[in-house]
Amino acid sequence: MPELYILFEKSNSAIGRLGRLLMPYPYTHVTLSFDGENYFSFSRRKFHDPFDAGFTEEKLAYFAYEKVEVRIYRLPISEEEKGKIEAFAASVSDCPFDVLDMILMPISRGHKNRNGYNCMSFVADVLRILKIPLPRKGYENNIEDIENALRNYGLKGETVVLDPRWDEAYMAKVSLPQKMRSLSVLFRRLYGRNKK
Repeated sequence: MPELYILFEKSNSAIGRLGRLLMPYPYTHVTLSFDGENYFSFSRRKFHDPFDAGFTEEKLAYFAYEKVEVRIYRLPISEEEKGKIEAFAASVSDCPFDVLDMILMPISRGHKNRNGYNCMSFVADVLRILKIPLPRKGYENNIEDIENALRNYGLKGETVVLDPRWDEAYMAKVSLPQKMRSLSVLFRRLYGRNKK
């Protein structure tokens, strides 16, 4: 029987630390996997460029650029449910990362741009596919809501400290002009006329 791994990361990046300051909860990113090694969610594609972001296939090394704590939940699913999750992921894989929703989450429980996702809204929609009750609309659920929904469903998470692993491509330095280009592309995709 397939399993869905739901991993919560306690990121030590600047954005992760800011997230804990604004929303005092240890975990600031959530991602999914069918094998416990290869994850997928909405996230940045390079550590040093938070605006080059969208649907991303993530490796454990992306989280473990230094010693980092994660909590992993394992959920048995059917082949049919796995197929539904894969179909949903494919249907939104071209959507941009909704950075504004991330910014507004601590203030007003986010907002829904029909064209974008972040890790929380993506995982919340997957949990809805699996009929796991959530307290709010998908985009209004924060990391704590998602983890509480898994606990209320009867799952127990395993807390693990990952030893540092280094992924050269993910950790490559990015120039300020490149970050500004990434930001421009992201906002054009989210709010421009030609949404892709």
